[in-house]
Amino acid sequence: MRNLILLLALCGGGYQAWQHFSRVPQESNAPLHAEPYLAVYGRDSCGYTQATLRQLQQAGIRYQYHSVDEPAVADLLHRRMQNAGLEVRRYTLPVVDLNNAITVHPDNDQLLAQARQLLR
Repeated sequence: MRNLILLLALCGGGYQAWQHFSRVPQESNAPLHAEPYLAVYGRDSCGYTQATLRQLQQAGIRYQYHSVDEPAVADLLHRRMQNAGLEVRRYTLPVVDLNNAITVHPDNDQLLAQARQLLR
């Protein structure tokens, strides 16, 4: 029994190493726009997304909202997240792209401070 557990652990570790070392080098993300921008990706039904959008709107910060329920938007977001080295199998919303810096479920106070510096 102990040998079986050891064998399974070795196989699991080997598989993880194979996944890590066999990755194809990622392409880098190009900014979505030439000028500074803030893109928020989320769901209309997500309370965290709606709170972020509400705080951005109250602060007078320009942003673009994209619903991840649209397949083309989700595909673009996942590709950009993968290129940034972020996990795409499971993540929390919203995902924010502030001038090509992608953050998953950012702290809204920090986001507002960064956006004010960059976008005003």
